[in-house]
Amino acid sequence: MRIALAGWSLHRRFGRPDNPLRLLDYPAVAREEFGIDKIELNSVFFEYEDPADLTSPFREGFLADLRQRAQDAGVQFVNITVDRIGDLAALDEALRRQAVERHRRWFDVCIELGCPAFRANSGGKDPVITDEHQARCTESFRRLADWAEESGITVLMENHGGLSGDPDRMIQIHKEVNSRSFGLLADFRNFPPPVDPHEALAKLAPHASFVHAKFLSFNAAGEDPDFDTARVMRSFRDAGYEGLFGIEFEGEIDDHEGVIKSRALLERYAY
Repeated sequence: MRIALAGWSLHRRFGRPDNPLRLLDYPAVAREEFGIDKIELNSVFFEYEDPADLTSPFREGFLADLRQRAQDAGVQFVNITVDRIGDLAALDEALRRQAVERHRRWFDVCIELGCPAFRANSGGKDPVITDEHQARCTESFRRLADWAEESGITVLMENHGGLSGDPDRMIQIHKEVNSRSFGLLADFRNFPPPVDPHEALAKLAPHASFVHAKFLSFNAAGEDPDFDTARVMRSFRDAGYEGLFGIEFEGEIDDHEGVIKSRALLERYAY
């Protein structure tokens, strides 16, 4: 089993006034604290010239520093989750084009960091999601996939709000974009009710390029009591999934304990 650590697992550490964790220190933490040498970054933790504006330039030298820190720690970047820079399914054409252009910079970021992929959200912020939102989202990812092919980077879409709450819409977009440089990121827990995550993940498994193994709590047996891990892991095994399982702990217990227990639970059902 190939395991990575998602930066969001430690989100409570980033920016804490008492003991803030900087993204520059994260590669060493992943390796030294958890023994994990593959990590996922989060765009919201990057260091920008204007911390309140995630579209502003990065602090001078930040990307070079981050890449060097990873090399020093013997850690590989595997993905970047990109958030809060626009709606790729917006019905307003100007807003949608702006969102697509803002995502374009992340190809350059991946190239500079030596990171093979980044995740863009599907968009679809309106209360009612329609086929038109899906069509506009498909257009956006088709354009991103074209750039991805040119740059050698993979762009991913995750079930992470908006129209991606429907696995069938995700699969249809994946099929229509039809690019080897566009993939789906399947998150264990992000599907909204009444969607059954176990059934939804079984649908996504044959199309997945990356997985967020998200756990929220653990019982005395080390299982997440609200999630059938064995069933879901069987779905990925049966689908022939051979990619990474990125630990994304999001529970209330201490994050160190949460990551350790998440890894143990994944390895229990390793294949």
